[in-house]
Amino acid sequence: VALGFDRAEYSASVFCGFGVPAQSPFVPATFGFDPAWRTTMSSHDPARARALLDTFGWVDRNGDGWRETPEGDRLVLELAASNSQRERSANELWRKFMATIGLRMEFRIAQWPELLRQSMAGQLMMWGYSWQVGQPDSDTIFGMGYGPNMQAINDARFNLPAYNALFERQRVLPDGAERLALLREAARLLVAYMPYLLHMHRVNVDLAQPW
Repeated sequence: VALGFDRAEYSASVFCGFGVPAQSPFVPATFGFDPAWRTTMSSHDPARARALLDTFGWVDRNGDGWRETPEGDRLVLELAASNSQRERSANELWRKFMATIGLRMEFRIAQWPELLRQSMAGQLMMWGYSWQVGQPDSDTIFGMGYGPNMQAINDARFNLPAYNALFERQRVLPDGAERLALLREAARLLVAYMPYLLHMHRVNVDLAQPW
């Protein structure tokens, strides 16, 4: 799914190009962010996506153009979204990108408070929203993958002991080489397991008068 998603077109179409592709949970202007660091988080490779789906048995078994599960059941990705113009535009891109790799998309449309309630109850397959970091540290974004945060900010309910241990260790360290190494290893785990597909870091434009 991540490899089939085209962040460049998403950024250009939905946000008029005001976005920097995200490589990891490190946010610009926070400790540990390196603009030169690259991961597969932002890779767009539909051919590889199709090959991976084929390899693990998610193939079109009945010739209707859509992939089924390895057991032969109907496969549908359901993305929750509100009814704003921006999200309608994003939904059309999702449908287009996933169709390219043979995955059918459907959408659950509701108001944001209702989607939040459903997400906290573990009732959503896929949902997307943005976070704003209020301090020069990416701890909040890394916290989205911390198992004990399932009832708070960990909407994906990701719970990997190795990641939890890294997150706990980095929280008690001062900024420095040791903490950075732990955060980078934690970032690699999030990229590998991909409980979250981090699209981009949005760029906000402000207009100010000389006074």
